[in-house]
Amino acid sequence: MSEAPYRRIMNALRSEIASGRLAPGDRIPSENELAQSFSVSRMTANRAVRELAAEGLVFRTAGSGSFVAEQRLELSLLRVPDIIEEIRSAGGHYSARLIARNRSPARGEIASAFEVPAGWELLHTLIVHESDGRPIQLEDRYVDPAFAPDYLDQIFEARSPNAYLTAIARPEQAEQIVEAVAADSQIARLLNVSRGHACLKVKRRTWCGGRIATLAWLTAPGERWRLNVKFSL
Repeated sequence: MSEAPYRRIMNALRSEIASGRLAPGDRIPSENELAQSFSVSRMTANRAVRELAAEGLVFRTAGSGSFVAEQRLELSLLRVPDIIEEIRSAGGHYSARLIARNRSPARGEIASAFEVPAGWELLHTLIVHESDGRPIQLEDRYVDPAFAPDYLDQIFEARSPNAYLTAIARPEQAEQIVEAVAADSQIARLLNVSRGHACLKVKRRTWCGGRIATLAWLTAPGERWRLNVKFSL
């Protein structure tokens, strides 16, 4: 069975987007241009663009045309995903920038979250995760040294903190709290967005051996992530 004409257009545009020849923000050919290039009616070209818009690959702006959409990674609230796997599954190339690595005394909200007294020593990293060189997530993580004493010795270039910690022991329990936040000056600088930019921020705690092992704040530009929750009723 031959491929439907509108699907030929869709697959051709998908290939252009996947290869990077059409990057996020680029304008795709107009419906008239697509109709002429593929020898189809304008109605067929319109259907192809509408279907791509429904998939989230392009967005349409009245009077301006259709453009390649920013591809979003999915954040599941029912599991603890690995950022490297998420980026690679979306077709991106992973890289990371280590901003800070230190031993840090627990204070205020952090001490409360770990349920430890103020001054309790924790291991701390601040990492920017990137997809194709673009900042995709800021990870601000604290780790109980009793759980992972060698945590600060890791490089975290080809292996994420989550993957390293999960290899030590899989969490027995996890808590994830999501909120919408405006980027402060540090977040804006590290994620390369404007101050006040709308972001998603996930506070994640994990338990191992009956005690809190890790605490992390994961912050990402809102347009680069979407939440995914799937469960049975």
